[in-house]
Amino acid sequence: MWQELSAGFLAAPLWAQGGMAFFALAFVVMVVSPGVTRRRHAERLAALATAAGASTTRRDAFTEWFTTEVEGRRFEVRRELRSSGRGSSYRGPTGHLLFSTTPLAGSRWKLHQIEILQGRRPKLFGPAPLATGDAGFDARFTLRQDGVPVRDGWLDQPTRAAVTAFFDTPWANGSIWVQEEQLQHIMSPWVGVDHESLLRLLRQQATLAIALERTAGWRVAEPGVSSA
Repeated sequence: MWQELSAGFLAAPLWAQGGMAFFALAFVVMVVSPGVTRRRHAERLAALATAAGASTTRRDAFTEWFTTEVEGRRFEVRRELRSSGRGSSYRGPTGHLLFSTTPLAGSRWKLHQIEILQGRRPKLFGPAPLATGDAGFDARFTLRQDGVPVRDGWLDQPTRAAVTAFFDTPWANGSIWVQEEQLQHIMSPWVGVDHESLLRLLRQQATLAIALERTAGWRVAEPGVSSA
């Protein structure tokens, strides 16, 4: 069989040989490339975990994570392959993603879900974004909330400044989500991030978490003042 295929290939015109070689190469790339990409991301996460003095936990070939503490906060750093398709409710970025997640104090965050990303998005891509009244902030960021609206005044000037400072940090290239009392950043691409860059990003994420807890979580009662 292989001899017949080889003879047929050699007997074909040069242009046909070139076309067959191209399609054969494309097929090999299509088969091999996903595995190579997955291994690159797995190796990168392992290197980040080692630099943080942690070890990784693997659920499957596509999902793996480690935990670390930054600024007194616990973070989970997880790689995951996400896709969207027919019947899927997932609306976030797809591909090989890096999630950095930290819990939010304050039980009010159980009720709220928000998304913050850079750039403006047409209304057809989801609920209409919120307007804060800060022209510069509203021009740079799209902010949406689902479910129970967050309390009035939660996105005050210091909190907007924390959002801006976070997205001014290198590798803050994805979106911010608050879901189920978790503050999460989704990074893509991320295979080139190093430990120092990730640490800097997590510090800014910790600062943002504190700002969100201050304005929308349970506040710590001061002497003589009951918590609201």
